[in-house]
Amino acid sequence: MKSRKEIIFDTLFGFIFLTNLVSIVVLVFMVLNKNYESILPTIGNFGFLEFALIIITAVAWLIIDTSSSNLFDDEHEKFKKMTLLSKENLYNVRKKIGALCTYEKLYIVVTITSVISLIIGIMNFALKTDFMTGGFGLITLGLIGSVIIILKSLYIKLESPNEVTINREEYPQLFKVIDSAIEMTKAPKLDEICILDDENIGVICLLNGFGANGKNVLVIGIKALKVLSEEELKAVIIHELAHIYNDDTKVSSKISRRLTRWNEIVYRVDEGDNIIKMILLLPFAKFYIEKLERYLDAMSQTKELLADKEVSKYMSVEIYAKATMKLEIMEKFLANPYSKLEIRSSDEALKNYFTTLFEDFESELPNRKEQWMNQIKKRISSIYDTHPSFKERMEALGIEDFNYDINFNDQSDDYKKEIDTLIEIKNKQWYKYWSDQWEEITKEYKEQLEIIKNYKDTDDIEKIIEYGEALEDLGEYEKALDFYKNIASKDKECAIAMYKVGQIMLMNNDEEGIEFIEKSVELDGSFFISAMGIITEYFLDNGMKEKIDEMYEGAN
Repeated sequence: MKSRKEIIFDTLFGFIFLTNLVSIVVLVFMVLNKNYESILPTIGNFGFLEFALIIITAVAWLIIDTSSSNLFDDEHEKFKKMTLLSKENLYNVRKKIGALCTYEKLYIVVTITSVISLIIGIMNFALKTDFMTGGFGLITLGLIGSVIIILKSLYIKLESPNEVTINREEYPQLFKVIDSAIEMTKAPKLDEICILDDENIGVICLLNGFGANGKNVLVIGIKALKVLSEEELKAVIIHELAHIYNDDTKVSSKISRRLTRWNEIVYRVDEGDNIIKMILLLPFAKFYIEKLERYLDAMSQTKELLADKEVSKYMSVEIYAKATMKLEIMEKFLANPYSKLEIRSSDEALKNYFTTLFEDFESELPNRKEQWMNQIKKRISSIYDTHPSFKERMEALGIEDFNYDINFNDQSDDYKKEIDTLIEIKNKQWYKYWSDQWEEITKEYKEQLEIIKNYKDTDDIEKIIEYGEALEDLGEYEKALDFYKNIASKDKECAIAMYKVGQIMLMNNDEEGIEFIEKSVELDGSFFISAMGIITEYFLDNGMKEKIDEMYEGAN
């Protein structure tokens, strides 16, 4: 069932499209009847009408967008239904996405033709009434400018920051792995191979401009390369290639390109960009983004499981399971709040950032490997997660109990040399990118040091929380926890201290933190939403689906 917002805007946009369609029919009828003298006035009249409808839609959006959100409280149920539909029949969801893409094209065409029709109407009125004034000229020029603004707003160029494009001659071992994966799966060729800064591996279809042409690009995060063996990398690449021949990449690219386009429009308007975008593009942008994101997220987990199954056709599931676990461990490390790596303490941007990062990883691994693996194996996914949990992925592949040995030193020497070369390149690239911004990046860090250095006991709750959050920002969580506990023991009514204690305890996987979070909500209801999120995340991490159901039933 559609929300009130969707009903309102589907109706308003429907009137705009219908008016445009009627205008086309009327004009064709006039041409067939050789009623040429009435064509320009008719175009102008419809232009005035269509433009007026666009203005009404913009006004309606401004009213609804600032109204209470409780008008649209059924989004969760709608998303659940969409997720179930994608699991039952992914093809139907893709058909809906295709219809959404057509919807966008129609709106763009109708908006541009409406503005052009309005220009024709104004010029025709001015000529007939001999009312040619500077004001009419300025209005006409402004409308012509609005068409140009619309076209410029819709043109996009997608690029990956901090990328290194590699070639076959310099990296033969890496290309040997990639070529083997392509040969095994008979997947379409890749146009580029890029190494990025992160821990992900993926295939993206870069569609630039207005989206007519594109290229398939395999992007590999340097952090993933560092931990995967050749066979493991091949398994993950096969998973990503499956997204190409399953058409996932093409569909995701269509949505991502549109999200990039319309999110940029929203951002520009929010930054005070011109009124033309606010009137002609903003209402559609916000309405359209919401729909696109719902469809993209709803089908995400299904397509990941299908791509996993493709890997099992060509590779041992044990190899793929190990690769997936390694990538999950790297993610755990990068999110590790207790990491001793504090790069902001350096006077300048590190010239060997990635080398330092991987040394820290190797240092942390012996102490935390088992802890991280246990957490990874227990976690279940939320329907809003883009990927299924490790546990759910393994069960889909027939692995009920993951008990494989994980070895992070199983790369061949030649392959390792190529990775080390890439690490050096990424080190230089990282330094070049961040060095000019280093003062700004470390500004907050230095401010937090000053707060801690100058802190004195006080009853001022703002100063107290400022000090505690400074400790958190610097990774001093044990000190922060003791500090917040001390505040909470002195003041049983201090909701923020209770909340902070519970938050850090749950981050440490200590279930007693729930009691403190619940106490904070009792004291101050404004913590309710964030508290639900934190507790839900704890339950997901520990595989407690029934606890989540109980919590939400109690909340309702």
